[in-house]
Order: sequence, then C-alpha cells, then structure tokens
Amino acid sequence: MRPHPLFKDRTIPALHALGEFTLRALSVSDLERDFSAVMASATEIKAANPGSTWPDGLTRDKNLIDLAWHQREFEARRSFAWVIENSDGAYLGCLYVYPSIAGEQAADVVWWWRTGVAISGSSFRKHLLEWFASSAWPALAYRLRDE
Repeated sequence: MRPHPLFKDRTIPALHALGEFTLRALSVSDLERDFSAVMASATEIKAANPGSTWPDGLTRDKNLIDLAWHQREFEARRSFAWVIENSDGAYLGCLYVYPSIAGEQAADVVWWWRTGVAISGSSFRKHLLEWFASSAWPALAYRLRDE
C-alpha cells in the first residue's frame, strides 16, 4: 500500500502531546477500550454526524476489523486515527484525519468524545489547529467537524 502523495515524505507521529491531551495512534490493542467507549457514546456520535448510522450493528469483531484498517492506514500514511487521552491515560475519544483521495489539497478532520467526559472542546480545537499549521503537516485545507 502506497502512502498518500502528500504524506509520502512525512512522518506523522503515532504519539503526540496536544496541549493537555495526548494523541496515540489507534490500533488493534485498543479493542476493548474503543468498543466500550464507542458503544457508550453511540447516541452522541450519531447526533454529531447527521445521516450516519454508525455505530449501529457494531460488534467486537467488526470493531477489530475497523481498528486494523485504521492501524494499517496510519502505518501506510494514507489516513490517521488516534485515541485522545488525558494525562492519566483515560480514553476520551478519537480523532481522525482523512486526506482527500480526489486530488484536493484538503483533509477532513473528525473527532468524537466519550459520553460523560469533561473536556474543553475549544482548547482541543485550538491546539489541533496550531498543530495543523506547523511544519509537521502539509499545507492543506483542514475541514474540521466543529462541535
């Protein structure tokens, strides 16, 4: 699998401090924590993504397949998915960056928060935009799904 052309010469970190948050590349080793967080947050996830029915019908086996896909895409530098954690390692949610495959100089950015976590969404967004503006990332239009 070849990397996305805009990321072929870049190394996007699997572990990254983002203000008071820590991003850690999503992988198959996250199965239990991820499945639990997704299922507990299903109503909010669907509400934040009108028209989507995910995670309806999600099983542990299907989630394992999704996690393996995210892990492989990250390793190949085609798209990027992280667990969002706090300083104690608590699973707060997930962040996804999907560079355009249609040749646009853009990437869709989506995240969700675990139901019941107390976070500063504006702080997360601010730190995320600062990171995208750094030399670590190519100059793209990052289309953020705002809360």
